[in-house]
Amino acid sequence: MITQDLVRQRVRNLPTLPTTVVALGQAVGDERCTVDRILGILSKDPPLSAAMLRLANSVAYAGDSRVSDLRAAIMRMGFDAVLNLGRTAAIIRNFKGSQHLDSILLWQHSVAVALTAKAICRIQHNRALEETAFLAGLLHDIGKIALDHCFSDEYAPVVEAFRAGEFIVDAEQRLLGITHAQVGAMVAENWSFPEDFVEAIRDHHAPPRAVYLPNLLHLCDLLVRTRIPNGLADETLVVVLEEIFSFHEIFKPDADFDLERLTFSIDDELEHAVAFVQLAFQD
Repeated sequence: MITQDLVRQRVRNLPTLPTTVVALGQAVGDERCTVDRILGILSKDPPLSAAMLRLANSVAYAGDSRVSDLRAAIMRMGFDAVLNLGRTAAIIRNFKGSQHLDSILLWQHSVAVALTAKAICRIQHNRALEETAFLAGLLHDIGKIALDHCFSDEYAPVVEAFRAGEFIVDAEQRLLGITHAQVGAMVAENWSFPEDFVEAIRDHHAPPRAVYLPNLLHLCDLLVRTRIPNGLADETLVVVLEEIFSFHEIFKPDADFDLERLTFSIDDELEHAVAFVQLAFQD
């Protein structure tokens, strides 16, 4: 079994959150943000700049002609997409390798959860929480990566059980005595995220009542797993929204809710997630 003290000791050796992630978030969050400010940040990260150009010319964003310079790419995609891809690529670059996990599938899932969480905030006109929801979604499974990096030998049997069809949280609890959600919270704490962010990662598989962010992550995680299965346990996963506790926490009974719009939004975000991860892994 793995103790929490040992986890806290070893996660200190993980790479820190890339400075590009913080800088882009601060820039785009400023209503006075300009293209030149974004260019200044990206100029310090040539691989990320190259990924921006590739994305601007991809099927998801391509117009009538190709763009060949970064300024044109930013103008085509908009600050929002630049921020999403920038954070995604920067974080994936630091945690691309894996001993036992399918890195591409894990990051496709994480990016899809991030984009879906942000889309739901937008549907609900909750713009103040959009960027926090995206980053929490992107990092909600960071505990899996931490376990794979810091406890490679111990995590191997967990991944084997998961691939055989056991729900990964059950396998982690049974074999390690600790789950990726708990470990992910310790990583977020080590990176000095606020307490509510840390708790959202910790509770995303068992969210408490009346706390928005962990319920949002839980709902988005389920919705994405039905579309991009993480393993055998997800192959037969059926989600009935009205039967999900988190659905009612996020979409209150008296709220104006458009299920069709939500469904289309999720499907659109999945396409973007796959594109983002493919580009990030090309660096």
